[in-house]
Amino acid sequence: MINLSQELVNGVAKLFPDAIFYKQTSEKVVALTIDDAPCRQDKGDCGTRLILDAIANHNRKYNDLESAKATFFIISSHLSPDSQIIPEIIAHGHEIGNHGVIDETHAWLTPQQFEQQLKEAHEKLIDLTGNNAIRWYRPGRALYNQKMLQAINNLTAEENYDLKLVLASMIPFDTYDLTNHPWLTAMYAKQMVFPGAILVFHAGSTKIAQQTAIALETILEDLRQRNYRIVTVSELLDRD
Repeated sequence: MINLSQELVNGVAKLFPDAIFYKQTSEKVVALTIDDAPCRQDKGDCGTRLILDAIANHNRKYNDLESAKATFFIISSHLSPDSQIIPEIIAHGHEIGNHGVIDETHAWLTPQQFEQQLKEAHEKLIDLTGNNAIRWYRPGRALYNQKMLQAINNLTAEENYDLKLVLASMIPFDTYDLTNHPWLTAMYAKQMVFPGAILVFHAGSTKIAQQTAIALETILEDLRQRNYRIVTVSELLDRD
């Protein structure tokens, strides 16, 4: 049975066929994604670690093979020179995605600016992950255009990239002060869950990351009680 949220996402996906919003499946599995990591000007990456700890605490509570995993979409300029957060994210079993150099609307960049920034972020992430594959790109503000897609195709052809554009199955409200409350985030997320959904939350500032970490305690528990597996984007989209 398709719920209202899934019907709405189906309609949007038909209008924007070049982006991935969800995976068509009857299996109870969702992808968890965190945008804007690490937090801006966050010495020691404390905010992002709160999110990592929230997921790790949930996994320790159940201590089984179906641990919750996430894809962290990284803004490369948020990384301090001595940051160790990328290898730490990977060590927890999570995945890294490309969210650009700066937290801005990438669709407003010129094609040259976009390709330059995409390449800069990609190369930095490849270096920091030890050449782990960076498979997913998410545009700032979830907006994209055909010139951005062409730039991704160009880099795939010229630099052997293999990026795909991934959005989400929900419009996030956790970046606004009026709506960034853990209870509200958890209640909203609960309504947006369906098999194959891609959920998105944020870590752009220490305050936002703190709220996300608190909300995830409720969100992950709710998903567990509803028998959903919580996986990375790759795990979701690679499933048969």
